[in-house]
Amino acid sequence: MNKKDWVRFRVSDVFLPSPEDLLHVPLADREIEGMIVDFSDSGLKLRAFAVVEVANGRTMVVAVEKLTLITPASPESEP
Repeated sequence: MNKKDWVRFRVSDVFLPSPEDLLHVPLADREIEGMIVDFSDSGLKLRAFAVVEVANGRTMVVAVEKLTLITPASPESEP
């Protein structure tokens, strides 16, 4: 996965903010979609988390392994 890829994930898989802090999303199994805007490492594991911007402009941090790719970014959109 790369920056600007569109992904889908469950609310219960959100690392930050915690799913409990997402009051506007009533169901933990509800899926949300957004675009990857950045990545974060976890110790020695590079790009373990993705920073995903969702429709309301809010960003969420989700483990990359929990994401489902919807549409990959085009090669010319990569930095």
